[in-house]
Amino acid sequence: MQRLQPLQTHPEFSIFHTGSSHEYRVENWHLARNGSGVVIRHATPWSWKYSFIPLMISVSWPKVLSTFTGPLARIILCLAAIFFIWTRCTQVIHESVIVLPEHGIQLETHKGLPPFTLFINRRFVPYTMLRDIVINEGIKRWDIRYYLVALKEGTAGGVALDVCFPSILPHFPILLQVYRDLHEFIAIQQVPSTLSQSHPRKIKL
Repeated sequence: MQRLQPLQTHPEFSIFHTGSSHEYRVENWHLARNGSGVVIRHATPWSWKYSFIPLMISVSWPKVLSTFTGPLARIILCLAAIFFIWTRCTQVIHESVIVLPEHGIQLETHKGLPPFTLFINRRFVPYTMLRDIVINEGIKRWDIRYYLVALKEGTAGGVALDVCFPSILPHFPILLQVYRDLHEFIAIQQVPSTLSQSHPRKIKL
């Protein structure tokens, strides 16, 4: 496997080349925009501070039992602990666009507790349904963000949209690099079909 990092200002973006696929991966962190080189992480691993949470629960549990005799307080405490663990274990670690030559593209979102992936969401778009790759812009809160979209055939002859990197929404230079490479792959896939249509194979009877 060959790994490339074509954008020096965006080291969170990597390209992995193998014999059967090409992966465009964006990790859930980026460098500070002020040029200080500080890494801003949006997915944090398990910290030693979290070890105090079971200790606090074990200390406060007898007090909860003595103060609140009903089951409501226990249920709330258990739900809070479950919610905390769930939010830690469902962080977005990285998102990828995987190009499978002669087949299509696969969009993946990896979630878990960094650096361990626990859940993977996959969406496959075959070349027969893929119509185009475009860069669009939208409003997110008070900011205008660019995002990469795969246009594919929908139901009843319509067009459906699949957003690439939907959770991370990387910056425009990354989207532009992926956009150009995907268009090259799409053009390569269209050439054999065009040749087969213009030069049909003759069958001897």
